[in-house]
Amino acid sequence: MSKTASLPPGAMGLPYIGETLAFGRNPFGFLEDRQKRHGNVFKSRLFGRNIVFLAGLEGAEAFYNADNISRADAHPFPLVQLFGGVNIEMYDGPKHLALKSMALEAFNHEAISGYLPAMQDLIETALQRLARQKEFAACTELRRLAIELICANVLGLPPGSQTEAMTMDYGILLPGLIAVPVAVPGATYSRALLARDRILAHIRALIAERRQRPGSDGLSRILTARAANWRTFTDEEALLEVHHIVMAGFIVYAHMAEAMRRLAEQPQLRERCRDEIRQHSASGAISMDALAKLEASMNVVLESKRFVPLVPLAFGKAKRTFDCVGFRVPADWTVYLVLSLNNQDPAIYTNPKAFDPDRFVRGEHRKHPMAFIPQGAEPPTGHRCLGLDYSTFVSLTFLTILVRDYDWELPPQNLEYNWQKLPPEPRDGLRVALRRRNGGPI
Repeated sequence: MSKTASLPPGAMGLPYIGETLAFGRNPFGFLEDRQKRHGNVFKSRLFGRNIVFLAGLEGAEAFYNADNISRADAHPFPLVQLFGGVNIEMYDGPKHLALKSMALEAFNHEAISGYLPAMQDLIETALQRLARQKEFAACTELRRLAIELICANVLGLPPGSQTEAMTMDYGILLPGLIAVPVAVPGATYSRALLARDRILAHIRALIAERRQRPGSDGLSRILTARAANWRTFTDEEALLEVHHIVMAGFIVYAHMAEAMRRLAEQPQLRERCRDEIRQHSASGAISMDALAKLEASMNVVLESKRFVPLVPLAFGKAKRTFDCVGFRVPADWTVYLVLSLNNQDPAIYTNPKAFDPDRFVRGEHRKHPMAFIPQGAEPPTGHRCLGLDYSTFVSLTFLTILVRDYDWELPPQNLEYNWQKLPPEPRDGLRVALRRRNGGPI
């Protein structure tokens, strides 16, 4: 560490609240604006905390250096409240490793393969229903589909009243993540807290049922998993982690919507995907082996992950004072890695504002171990997103069924992203006109 390094540039804003209000109005825009002003390392104050924001490859390297960063006591308090307490990603060390290793039992390739039949059935049913409409708002409908998939695969719940109630409540909860965290009756944040309580009550009841009668769903796999020291999940640990999993899985709808949009806008790319789907999975049951052969389609999914960030930040706290690109990061300050800026880094990606799946053919994502980390860096047992593979195969299965069985187009509309939403969505909700191809599969 340099003894002469100074604090990063940036404004600390008002006493205590700092720049919280500006951040909450548009998190993605706030971060992009500060990077333009100050570079890849800058400071601010949010939610009563002094924060250093890191971006770029050097920022990612510093953040994922375990000597520098702890995940304990790093998340902003509104996020902890809406998650219901401390979940896996807020721990370090042996406890984190044990819990993460057990939770991964619900999201390894064997588990995902077991989820595929229900996944395919739900996607096919949803698309058949939507094709009967003149047009629909894809973001709304794919939110519904995403929660149905997560509820079926992870909770073992079929579509119905419970799933619909959870869809509604997660729709209420998500805006609370960037709302002013004041518990005034009727305010966005207060409504989000009430939705959280209803969600946790649903999950708590399901945990009691799965303890009595385990099935093949993700919750049962989590409850029956054992760590290397033979410890298992407590009910409270499982409750908070399943809530975290469902919330993270719910927002994957944005990647499905992005793939749908871009394939409508790029018909040649859609035909490339259709050609390989015709070759490897033209009809019938979809398998993991077939999905693994869909290179162009997979690259569309990966580019969707790069292009539309589900969340802007990864959360940490400085364990020691360290330097990053010539600036001092003080011990005990909060440190956030800006994943959304790294996804658009021109030092990694050619023309990063363009939707270009072929960048993965060119290997741009392999320029550096931290080049492509939209859901966190390796290893899986670290603080990488628990559902990275699951979210990938959900989006890829959706794309496969969509492309092989349907044609679609986008009516005239405003496709500009609303960056005040989390995740960002096209302003008109991505309206789509869908029709089945020639009465059935190709």
